[in-house]
Amino acid sequence: MWEELSALLAEPISFLDQAVYRVLAVLIGLCCHEWAHAYAAYRCGDDTAKRAGRLSLNPLRHLDPVGTLLMFFFGFGYAKPVPVNPWNYRGDRRKADLLVSLAGIAVNMLLFVLFTLLTVACSACMWQTQVIDEVGLTTLVSYRYNAVWSVIAGSAQEDFGALIAHSALIPFVRLFAYTALVNLNLAVFNLIPLPPLDGYHVFNDLVFRGRFHLSERAFRVGMLIVLILSAQGVLGRIIAAVVYPAQDLLLWPIGLIWG
Repeated sequence: MWEELSALLAEPISFLDQAVYRVLAVLIGLCCHEWAHAYAAYRCGDDTAKRAGRLSLNPLRHLDPVGTLLMFFFGFGYAKPVPVNPWNYRGDRRKADLLVSLAGIAVNMLLFVLFTLLTVACSACMWQTQVIDEVGLTTLVSYRYNAVWSVIAGSAQEDFGALIAHSALIPFVRLFAYTALVNLNLAVFNLIPLPPLDGYHVFNDLVFRGRFHLSERAFRVGMLIVLILSAQGVLGRIIAAVVYPAQDLLLWPIGLIWG
């Protein structure tokens, strides 16, 4: 958290440049995540979210003022939770709750795959052919190495200028790589079994068969704990331990197909 504030004070132009890409990436991930919850609830028989205007990809329908400010200044944030009424679900309410909880995570994973493929395709055109032949295309987009982080940070032209064939593609690769990363982070983050995250509902439905019913106050306390753990970097370290292997798993078949 303090690193972001220091960057804002020391290099405001660079901070704002980075914030634009971060906010775009997070907006895509969060809005699609919340829309997926609303759509899944609607298909399961509950139209509460639809009547509240949340069955939409319009960011204004989903953004929380405090969560948006946190997103802009500190790199993490949250949207307004989608309202659902489990009593409206058709059939097995536990199964419906599980599907609604997993919907947002599933969409984030699909977006991670889509934007990773876009990153790979644009990187194939952005980098010099000899660079791709020497180090491999999947290495250039892997979060384990510095090339893609340099692109995400906005310093690719400065760091690798002579190795870049088409610099006009850098903003696209930057946005695609950042959006892929954000969606993978959102998917992993929401799988953590803490209320009010989706992982709590998934864990409760699968392990305890939906027996736990927490109050609104308990969810607010849980949200506070999640924010504190995020600010302290605890959840970030947990997510990082999953992100690298998850991207490796996706890049492996891409590398085999691409050559």
